[in-house]
Amino acid sequence: MRNKQYIHLASLSASTLPTDLWVSSSDRVKPQIGQQYALGFFRNFNDNMYESSIEIYYKDMWNMIEYADGALPGDEINDNVDNYFVFGKGRSFGMELFVRKNVGQLTGWIGYTLSKSDRQFDDINDGARFAAKYDRTHDLSITATYQFNAQWDASLVQVYSTGNTTTLPVSMYVLNGEIQSEYGPRNWYRLDPYHRLDASITYHFKPGKHYQSSLNFSVYNVYNRKNPYFIYFDVEGSVADDSFKIQAKQISLFPILPSITWNFSF
Repeated sequence: MRNKQYIHLASLSASTLPTDLWVSSSDRVKPQIGQQYALGFFRNFNDNMYESSIEIYYKDMWNMIEYADGALPGDEINDNVDNYFVFGKGRSFGMELFVRKNVGQLTGWIGYTLSKSDRQFDDINDGARFAAKYDRTHDLSITATYQFNAQWDASLVQVYSTGNTTTLPVSMYVLNGEIQSEYGPRNWYRLDPYHRLDASITYHFKPGKHYQSSLNFSVYNVYNRKNPYFIYFDVEGSVADDSFKIQAKQISLFPILPSITWNFSF
């Protein structure tokens, strides 16, 4: 498969904040080109009770964009944003496994991806390859639903994925009374893995003449995993008298969240 994409995702790797920017093609930003090869095997078992697949893929990408070293969103307020980008190529490859059970009181599926995605830019890391911001070595999803009877069913969802990459300082120093940061290679640091468990139970009311309804009780992030959202550096004390302390801190969102939902369909 070969395709072109005329909108580009520019990720700021020097910040773990969600500062990604979508940029359209222009006379300077050329359309991205992707060429992917895939080979898969698909097989159903036991009268289609189970379905399974395995697939391997390799993808080359050209005309990729990244922010140049030292560039920050907002710097281009008096300039063309295109002038803050550098251009290179990338590749992605990996293997996907999938198994689903379609019939019976217990149904669900397991999906696992082993992959790698990296970039190569002449103007970044002295031309050496580096991991893409959203490179994830492992990505696992498990879902299970159990039908107790016509009224009650319950489900569990477990997800796990390798943490995103980012660029963090390797050292800091004071210059003219201000703290300066010396950054390491592009995307050298990887955040902690993301994982959580969701659980729910649903009661289905007897169908009415013109509608159906159900009551769902669910818990998001059952074991209250503090997944990383972004990292920032907190400075305590005074720089003037050299009594300051710098500490990296992690921000997490969405702790354990119970909810009740009443669903209607007409």
